Amino acid sequence: MSIVLDTQGGDNPPAELIRGGLLAADEYGIDIIFAGDEAVIQPNLPANDSRFSILHAPEVIAMEDTPAETVRRKKNSSVVQGIKAVRQGRAKAFVSPANTGAVMAASLFGLGRIKGIERPGIAMALPTTTGGKVVGIDMGANTDSSAENLFQFAIMGRVYAHRVLGVEDPKIALVNIGSELHKGNELVKQARAYLETLPGFVGNIEPNRLFHGEVDVAVCDGFIGNVLLKAAEGGVAITTSVLRKTLTERFLYKLGAMLMRPALRQFRDAMSLSNFGGAPLLGVRGISIITHGNSNAEGIKHAIRVAKDAIDCDLLERIESRVQEHITDGVFEKTK
Repeated sequence: MSIVLDTQGGDNPPAELIRGGLLAADEYGIDIIFAGDEAVIQPNLPANDSRFSILHAPEVIAMEDTPAETVRRKKNSSVVQGIKAVRQGRAKAFVSPANTGAVMAASLFGLGRIKGIERPGIAMALPTTTGGKVVGIDMGANTDSSAENLFQFAIMGRVYAHRVLGVEDPKIALVNIGSELHKGNELVKQARAYLETLPGFVGNIEPNRLFHGEVDVAVCDGFIGNVLLKAAEGGVAITTSVLRKTLTERFLYKLGAMLMRPALRQFRDAMSLSNFGGAPLLGVRGISIITHGNSNAEGIKHAIRVAKDAIDCDLLERIESRVQEHITDGVFEKTK
């Protein structure tokens, strides 16, 4: 199994991202193709190790670049060349901390969409208070979505929860400002009518209940999903900051913190979204994983694990099969 790792475009230097690839190769027993500038990558690789190879792609797509235009213009970028390697069968998946829009554009242009899916959605497994995970979809691929898009997100998210996370009968909910039927904008009301035809749909869920383990898949448009994700990251940051400040205010607090160090480290890891790996772009005809721009080596390692899990469970084939069932049943035609 070979997975392409994009070493450019993230907030951290290539050496840190490469270290994540090396860790993943050791832990998961896979081969890594490092995409980027060969002159930068080569010194960071162990000598004569057949598990690692380099895909020379010196052009960099920056966070501020316009996605679609840049993907067309920078053909020798690590994003474009990495996706090309997946399309040509040289790799099973692509993992990148680069510009989300650019990875999405390159994936759409290079891999194409699954038949029946109008727009891909970013799916991210988020932690819950019960120790499980909830799949949020879409977490930022589309700022404007239709009710049909949300219906398709729900189908793909349910397959992901079942096949990758191992949930036997995933429960689906629609993110809304209230659980009542009459609440929400027109998009949410229309989407609910479509989602009610799906097995496992339990109704609306408010954002403050999202992390309580009540549902397995939370469906929303990309604008709401991205706001939720960034608000959650901010909440984790301020919680950690206040806790650190409080524990260092007094001598007894510091002493207690020293005794609690293992528990605090476990708390930090449990709250860190980077430890939950990357987010697959569901709906394209290939495995494309988007990870946080500031991912360190551990975050990259976990993102590669997400890619491996998707490959191992034949996620792409399962989603294609489930979508075709709905096309055959005429469900998609009825929603147009």
